[in-house]
Amino acid sequence: MNLKKMILAAALPTAILLAASSAAMAEVTLRMSHQWTENNAGSKVDKWFADEIEKRTNGEVKIKIFWAEALGKAKENLALLQQGAVDMAAMSPGYFPAQMPFYAAPNSIPMTMDEVPHATELMKRLMLEVPIYQEETKRNGIKALFFHHLNPYKLVCKEAVTSVDGMKGKKMRTWGKDMPRMVQAAGGTPVTLSLPEIYEGLSRGAVDCAPFAVDLVVNYKIYEVAKNVSDITLWLGPSTGIWISQSAWNKLTPEQQDIMVKTGLEAAERDREAVIAAGAAAISTLKEKGVTFHEFPAAEAAKWRAANPDFFADFIKEMDAKGWGDDARKTISIWKEVTGR
Repeated sequence: MNLKKMILAAALPTAILLAASSAAMAEVTLRMSHQWTENNAGSKVDKWFADEIEKRTNGEVKIKIFWAEALGKAKENLALLQQGAVDMAAMSPGYFPAQMPFYAAPNSIPMTMDEVPHATELMKRLMLEVPIYQEETKRNGIKALFFHHLNPYKLVCKEAVTSVDGMKGKKMRTWGKDMPRMVQAAGGTPVTLSLPEIYEGLSRGAVDCAPFAVDLVVNYKIYEVAKNVSDITLWLGPSTGIWISQSAWNKLTPEQQDIMVKTGLEAAERDREAVIAAGAAAISTLKEKGVTFHEFPAAEAAKWRAANPDFFADFIKEMDAKGWGDDARKTISIWKEVTGR
């Protein structure tokens, strides 16, 4: 064997190993912790997103979704991302007001939006125009890919409630730090429950009411334990975000990262339309299940809003104390522009 052939023969095993190693590095499986069940309109969009990522990266990036808190409770998701226990999470920032006050605000401040598309426009503008939103994700070691939508959270109760006075003494499921104050303003008692606990909470009397979207009332079978829906929007805004840890993001190539971002934008648009359609379909389903829809007079809704704390002013004051007052004022200014309030 001549010298050239000997060198090629010696180098071949190394080349094979390097090629195999490169292929292995190119294939990434990302584990996503999901707080919702897989039958929600938004969850179906997430399945589409995962499938599209695998297809558009030619199988190099796969996303494995673990539904309904299978990898951890909703309030554990941020820590799981930061610890590397999961790579991605479908996570509501409203559960983390201390760590993510700016992202948590649109996800938790009640009675300030009227239409589902408001959430789309608000988050798009906040993330582009207010620097603190990028700083907040960087500080927490995560990145936001896109946000889901929810239909208006109406007043869902075991007994009909059609006035502010009717809320007195009622126990209502809440989350975050602002929803409890909204309930207290109407004379009710806030009770913190996670999503999977709502059904049992209503069934066992731990709560009398729960703000919930009509399509979620169907998906979680809440109609079995609460058959009254009052037409007042207690909360509406951006819902669960799809987040990826910075360490997982850094494993991706620039091309893969670009695919994730662009596919996320498409997913958000699909999600908005799917959620609105699911809400429309749910109303007839609930009527078939024996649910009664009640008017909540506009004057009573205005009375409740007037009784609420000034959530916007309180948010600005709190952020002022942390040195982020200018970002808070910009946030609320954009919020009011988007919603016309």
